[in-house]
Amino acid sequence: MPNLSQLKKNGEILTNLNQKPEMSHRLISLFLALSSMSLIVHTGLFNEVKLVSSTLVLGFLLIAAYCVGYVLSQWGLPRITGNLLAGLLLGPYFFQYFSAEAVSDLSFLNSLALAFIAFCAGGEFKIEGVRQHLKSILFLISGVTTVVFFGVSLTVLAISEMIPFMAKYNFLTRMAISALFGVIAVARSPSSAIAIISETKAKGDYTNIVLSVTIVMDVVIIILFGIVISFCQVLISNSGSIDPTFFLDLLAEIAIALFLGFLLGKSIVFLIQNVKMEFPVVIIAVGFIVIKFSHLLGDYLHEVHDIGLHLEPLLMCMSAGFTIQNFSKYGKIFLSKMDGVSLPIYVAFFAITGASINVDILKSGWMLGLVIVASRTLMIFIGSNLSGRLAGDSPKIYKNTWMGFITQAGVSLGLLTEIVRRFPEIGVPIQSILIAAITLNQIAGPIAFKFALKKLGETNNR
Repeated sequence: MPNLSQLKKNGEILTNLNQKPEMSHRLISLFLALSSMSLIVHTGLFNEVKLVSSTLVLGFLLIAAYCVGYVLSQWGLPRITGNLLAGLLLGPYFFQYFSAEAVSDLSFLNSLALAFIAFCAGGEFKIEGVRQHLKSILFLISGVTTVVFFGVSLTVLAISEMIPFMAKYNFLTRMAISALFGVIAVARSPSSAIAIISETKAKGDYTNIVLSVTIVMDVVIIILFGIVISFCQVLISNSGSIDPTFFLDLLAEIAIALFLGFLLGKSIVFLIQNVKMEFPVVIIAVGFIVIKFSHLLGDYLHEVHDIGLHLEPLLMCMSAGFTIQNFSKYGKIFLSKMDGVSLPIYVAFFAITGASINVDILKSGWMLGLVIVASRTLMIFIGSNLSGRLAGDSPKIYKNTWMGFITQAGVSLGLLTEIVRRFPEIGVPIQSILIAAITLNQIAGPIAFKFALKKLGETNNR
C-alpha cells in the first residue's frame, strides 16, 4: 500500500501534467491572436478593417494580455505584470499592433475599471479587520508618508542643480518643485494591490495591514497633495499668501464625496433587495453614472454658479463599497460576486494601462526616474520598518511591509496631470521623469508584493 509521501508525489505529478495542456492552450491562443492581428495590420488582405477599430483592438488585447499573464503566472510572476507588459509591447510604441488613437478610444474602459476597483477596495475595508490592526495601520500611514515625502523631496533637492530644468530656479522654487516629486512618491496603487490579492486569494495579518494602509492612503494623498500644491503655488508663482479657506474647501469636498458614497451604497443595497439584480451589473452601471455625474456636476457648478466643487468619483465608489460591506448583510456575497467577474476587468485595465505608456516620454526621463525609484523604495523600507517596530508588529510583518507599498498607478498619474495643468512650464519635465518612475514601480511593485505574500504564507492558490 503506497505511503502518504508517495501519494502526495503522485498528486503533484498529476497536477503538473494537467497544467501542461493548459500552458500549451494559452500559447497556441496567443500565437493565433498575434498571427491574425499581424495579418490584419501588416498585409492588405483586410483593408476594410480599420486599425483603430476599438472592438477589434479590445478583443485582441484581452486575448493576448490574458495569455501572457497566464504564462508569466506559471513562472511565479503576477498576472497583472503580464497584462501590463502585453499592452506595452503590442501597443503603439513597440510592435504597433494598434495605434495610440485606438488606445485613446478605449480609455473610458479604464474609468469604468477604476470605479469597479474602487468599489472592491471599499468592500475589502472591513471595520473588524481595521480595529484589529488599528495601531499598525495608523503608524504606517503617518510614518511611511512622512519619511517618503521628506526623503524623496530632500533627495531631489540635493541633486536639483544637476537637473537641467531645475538648475535655473532659485532655492525656494527648487524646494517647491522637490516637494511635488515628494508628494507623488507618497501615492500608492489600490488597484494593483487588490488585483494581486484577488489572484493569490491572500488572507492574513500582512494582507489586511497592507491593503488597509493602501486604501486609506487614497484619501490621505488627496489631502496632502492639496496642501503641497497650495504652498507650491505661492513659492513658484509668488502669488502672495495661502488662502486658508482652500483647506476647508478640500476637506468639505472629501466629506461630501464620502457621504454621497454612503448614500450610494445604501441605494445599491436597496436595488439588490428589491430589483433582484446581480451585484456586478449594478456596480458597473452605477460606476459609470457616478463618474459622469461628478464631472457634469463639477462643470455645471463652475460655469453657472462659479463654485469650484470637485467631487472625486473614486472616493464615492470606495465609500459605497465600504457601506455595503459594513452596513448591510450583503458584504460577503458582494465581494464574492465582484471577485467572480474581476478577471476580464483587471486584464483590460492593466493591458490598456500598459498600452497607454508613452515610451518617448519614458526615454527622456528614465535616468532621473531610476533615482526617484531607488530613493522612494529606500524611504518606504525605512519608514515601514520604523513604523512597524514602534507599533509592536512582529518582525516577519515589519521586515516585509515595504514590498506591499511599491506599486503606483492611476492616482499618481491623475495627480501628475493636475501638476501639468497648474504649472505648465515645470509640469511637463516633472511628468516625463515621474512617468518613468511610476512605470518602473508598476512593473516591479506587483512582483515584490506577490513575493512577500508567498514568503509569509498568506497565499491560498496553487
